[in-house]
Amino acid sequence: MIALTEVLNAKILIVDDQQSNVLLLEQMLLKEGYRNVLSTMNPVEVCALHQEHDFDLILLDLQMPEMDGFQVMDGMKEIERHGYAPILVITAQPGHKLRALNAGAKDFISKPIEAVEFQTRVRNMLEVRLLYKKLENYNVLLEHTVQERTAQLSASEARFKNFTELTSDWYWEQDDQGRFTTVSGPVFEMLGIASGSEESAFIPAEGNEAELANLKYNIANRRPFFDFVYTLQKADGKTRHLQVSGEPMFDASCRFIGYRGVGVEITDRHYAFRKEANFRKAVDVIGFGLCLINRHTMNILDMNDVMCSKSGFGRTDLQQRALPDLQVGSAEQLSSVFDAVLAKAGAQYISGNMLCADGSLCAVRVDFHSFLDDADAVMVGTFDFSPAP
Repeated sequence: MIALTEVLNAKILIVDDQQSNVLLLEQMLLKEGYRNVLSTMNPVEVCALHQEHDFDLILLDLQMPEMDGFQVMDGMKEIERHGYAPILVITAQPGHKLRALNAGAKDFISKPIEAVEFQTRVRNMLEVRLLYKKLENYNVLLEHTVQERTAQLSASEARFKNFTELTSDWYWEQDDQGRFTTVSGPVFEMLGIASGSEESAFIPAEGNEAELANLKYNIANRRPFFDFVYTLQKADGKTRHLQVSGEPMFDASCRFIGYRGVGVEITDRHYAFRKEANFRKAVDVIGFGLCLINRHTMNILDMNDVMCSKSGFGRTDLQQRALPDLQVGSAEQLSSVFDAVLAKAGAQYISGNMLCADGSLCAVRVDFHSFLDDADAVMVGTFDFSPAP
């Protein structure tokens, strides 16, 4: 809707070679409250004035010397910016009405002018003209918004690409048939498949049966999969481990169109993990219980499986206890032992009985050592459950 204030503030130009006609039209417009009314008795000036003021309505007399209204309309066609020539012709010749409309006028009014008809046609033409302008401004704003959103999307895609490059070795996309459509990085080399192959990269022929079954289920049901470990035996006999994650892609109509995701080689991490796992196994097979203990609170931070099996407590139960809760020395005695260990006073130990989960006591000797973790001392307790008598 166009507000009344917008209509009354519209820019209007009166073009007539008779001053009496100009004064009459000005009075009629001012009486209705129109505020921006200009006039000229020289039709040659119309195009230049319109270029300067961009009028919302031009009241144009057709019969004028030197340059008639039809010639004015011909000139207007070359400069009108909004695709809607705002011309209301005023004529006493019935035969000129159709010709004027064909020449570009949007409406006409006959002389002698009837006030109510005149005000109605002026109001209607102004509303249409202002709606055209609003639509044009909206389209400009929409185009600007689209350009802005496109720039934001491009920036977002660039950030996403940079992020994937920083956090992974490659980025990939596949179509709904499992064929690669986009790759970034050495995808084919790392996966050991030929470039352009239609092979699905994430369903290897061999591997952990449970993990493979879960991966196939996720892909068949268009679900994401995370951190799938892909093991490759290279021609040189070396084994490489890759970690792949992917998510399904859908178009605007929710039709599945493929997968996209990232991958990273984790061979070094895999072996580091195996070394750590092997070390923990070695700690368990030696037959001694092992605990890491907070120097200040004496809380048990971690333990090996032997400690759990011998005490009868689960891992979570032990992590909720402090060493004095197991009655392996009092808090004062343990504090003194810890101080001696940190002062490098030689081997420190406590012999006695440890409280087990079933309420029984078992003989134990605990040797204490320490190491630094971020400049804070962590106590290490080694529990020998078969101490010499």
